[in-house]
Amino acid sequence: MLLSLLVLSVPVLSLPPHQRDAIYRSLPADVGAAVAGNIKLIFVNAVWRHGDRSPEQSLPGKDTDLFSEDDWKFGGGGYGELSPTGMIQQFTLGGRIAQRYMQDFAFLTPRYRAYEIYFMELETFSIYFINIIQLIKIIKVNEIYIRSTDYNRTLISAYSNVAGMYKDTGVDGTDLPTGVDGWPVGWVPVPVHTVVNKYDYTGNPDADCKRKAQVKQLILDSDEFAAYNADPQAMRNLSAFYVKATLDWLSSNSQSSVTAQNAYWFQDTMQCESVHAFDLKGPNSDASKWYPWYFSGTVPDMTNSIVGRGLDFLDGLGNPLGVKGVDVSVEMPRMRAGETVGTIYGNMQGALACYKTPNDDSCRKFFQKRKYFAISAHDKTLAALLILLGPKKYVVPVGYPAFAASTFIELYVDTDTDEEYFKVIASPFQESLQVIYLATPDDEFKSVTNYVKGCPLTDELCPLSVLRDIVDKYTPKPDMDTVILQYRRIQQFMI
Repeated sequence: MLLSLLVLSVPVLSLPPHQRDAIYRSLPADVGAAVAGNIKLIFVNAVWRHGDRSPEQSLPGKDTDLFSEDDWKFGGGGYGELSPTGMIQQFTLGGRIAQRYMQDFAFLTPRYRAYEIYFMELETFSIYFINIIQLIKIIKVNEIYIRSTDYNRTLISAYSNVAGMYKDTGVDGTDLPTGVDGWPVGWVPVPVHTVVNKYDYTGNPDADCKRKAQVKQLILDSDEFAAYNADPQAMRNLSAFYVKATLDWLSSNSQSSVTAQNAYWFQDTMQCESVHAFDLKGPNSDASKWYPWYFSGTVPDMTNSIVGRGLDFLDGLGNPLGVKGVDVSVEMPRMRAGETVGTIYGNMQGALACYKTPNDDSCRKFFQKRKYFAISAHDKTLAALLILLGPKKYVVPVGYPAFAASTFIELYVDTDTDEEYFKVIASPFQESLQVIYLATPDDEFKSVTNYVKGCPLTDELCPLSVLRDIVDKYTPKPDMDTVILQYRRIQQFMI
């Protein structure tokens, strides 16, 4: 069984230098294993970050921010809403997905179909010399399933994405209305599913979990984190002098206490206001003139680095030796992305069961025709998944992925009939996986499979057993709900 990982990226608004120089960008474009004679693409899992949005809050400090929530008009208005730029990013990404899987690989059907119904003859018998044909109705579900976290920006990103996938492919009068004044030309509505954020352990790394909060506190209380705050140079090769100077500078100008933990709000809000200066103030607007104390010298890049390295640390990348007997480099990814990778692997197992024995009970209805499962989520979702799998430091060396960045995990089957080969695996199938990353919607699809933990360094595909081992190690046992219940009970007992 083999595994392969692909990564795709989105149009870059302002990637910091440490992301622009990622090893990923030197990799060749992936043409895909699906075109090889005996290699057959079976299933695709996709995870993407939502598109460009308004900031999630104002700048820290009294009267620091020149704008309030009322000044952000797009996406319905207010903080954290998807912008028209973000919609375009996702629409572009959807078009790239269609190009790869509908045209280049001829894997997905170009036209969206909710389900197909046909009748199959089961048996024929006679009653009073009349032939009776008993029919069984077979329902095949649609090829794609789109899931989103329960945020406006991720839901609208998903709608924008599938609009790009299925643009101008619908049949008038069947897939979309005919002769309705004002209906968007060529737009085919496609359903997007969601669950409550508090319990969305697949798409939301910050979903309710006491154990995760406990592990985070272990990191915050660790000697390593204290050393990082006191002397970042010792942990991340940053200049301690410039880090302290940057944080002091931000604190002084915002009249607030800025630390490595809360500097994110400067980075995020300043980036949003800079990108959308035109929307806020009109033509020829320039955020650097509004906040010269921030957009000067190395302050923006230093802030990006401080924020990125702090986020990586809290995601479990800074304590290789563990804290108080807990291996946080395993435990934190397990709590933040274990359910995500478990869902991805479960999808593959369901697809394989239907591929091998389509008429057997092991082929669940959900996977009878399913080929594509997408999760519209967040930067933290994608970062947590890449950390768990391994390629994160090669794709986004510091911090989180950009708007509309995406990762695709593709499942392949080798249908070669070599006798000896099949004896080794005791099956007429060789399953393989490919992981692809896209940093921006305009980027090339590039495989980062070789950087997945346990995968061969040179082979295009990786044994699916590698992913199974990763899932066994990182998936919460026996499941996330039980883990949460256990730690709630422990918490109550301690109280």
